[in-house]
Amino acid sequence: MKEYLEKFKEELENFKKTKVKCRIIGRSGTGKSSLINAIVGERIAEVGVTETTMEVGKPYENRGLLFYDLPGCSTEKFPRETYIEKMGIKDSDCVIVVTSDRFYEDDLFLIKEIAKIQPLIAIYAVRTKIDYSVERNRKDTGEDEGTTLKKIYEELRDNIQDAPVKGIYLTSADYPTAYDLDKLLNDISSNLSKIKKERFIADVTITSEKVIKEKRKIAEKLVLRYAALAAANGLNPIPGLDISVDLGLVLKMSNDITAVYGLNKEDQEYYKTLVDLPNQVKLKTALLKGTQYLARYGAKEAIMILLKRFGTSVATKSLSKWVPFVGQAIAAGIGFKMVFSLGEEMVEEGEKTAMEIFESFKQ
Repeated sequence: MKEYLEKFKEELENFKKTKVKCRIIGRSGTGKSSLINAIVGERIAEVGVTETTMEVGKPYENRGLLFYDLPGCSTEKFPRETYIEKMGIKDSDCVIVVTSDRFYEDDLFLIKEIAKIQPLIAIYAVRTKIDYSVERNRKDTGEDEGTTLKKIYEELRDNIQDAPVKGIYLTSADYPTAYDLDKLLNDISSNLSKIKKERFIADVTITSEKVIKEKRKIAEKLVLRYAALAAANGLNPIPGLDISVDLGLVLKMSNDITAVYGLNKEDQEYYKTLVDLPNQVKLKTALLKGTQYLARYGAKEAIMILLKRFGTSVATKSLSKWVPFVGQAIAAGIGFKMVFSLGEEMVEEGEKTAMEIFESFKQ
């Protein structure tokens, strides 16, 4: 049993300490901060019309994701020749080059230099504010969205020419489930190592049903690890039952699952800024369920009540399918069954609520 517990503890620690570092490069006003917020589903970067990225500082951090909003190059303060070294680009997991119109000479120079110096770093070319371009072109020419998107993509492809990027992505921070943000996140995750891919998927916003399914796999792994450790580290007796679990670990499990599905208060506040008036009622209903989810699974007293409920119903429940993963001794224990069953319910309810919120974004 000790071997399994040490394995789960190590896996959880590795997951917690894993960081995915992404450098965001682009001129002032191109929507870098809005893009960062759209990726994580929270307002972690200040959005404004003036240049705020005048020097390299601390990254915007959202759990395991670190975003470095980089200043432009070819200035007196940040000359081309030393830019890549000063910006710490060699330490990146990915680089996103951002524009709201076209890519300029400095952008193309950086893409080629990064690829030459650090060929293993994936580089992505992102065109932001695409919804504005679509609407403006509709008013000016009467062309539909599909025609406009095709034209813009082809122009950017010609603009970039032979610059070594993984792809060109047309995005809108105001409509994160539309356009290419989902494709961008999918391509970034595909180019990460296994543990960094898990960390990335766990922490990005939900842009598709596929992402929700991928998040479930990660949430289920977290439940398995936490349930085994919480049962083995029995510190808190459950009232009315002859069993103890580590309630602190159970609460950490709850917090992690809530974060994976984007159901924190910060996430919910951000969602409210994204939905057009026709879908406000739909979103309000979904967010109410999110608030109920937090009340049900986010407090120590509520968790204790739920554990007691599960304790009276899982004593005879067989979890034999998990024996190969956690061992016979752990799988047979009442404490493991209680916490695991609670975790299963959290995942199920979290997924349903996240899906409802995602559905309210659809135009």
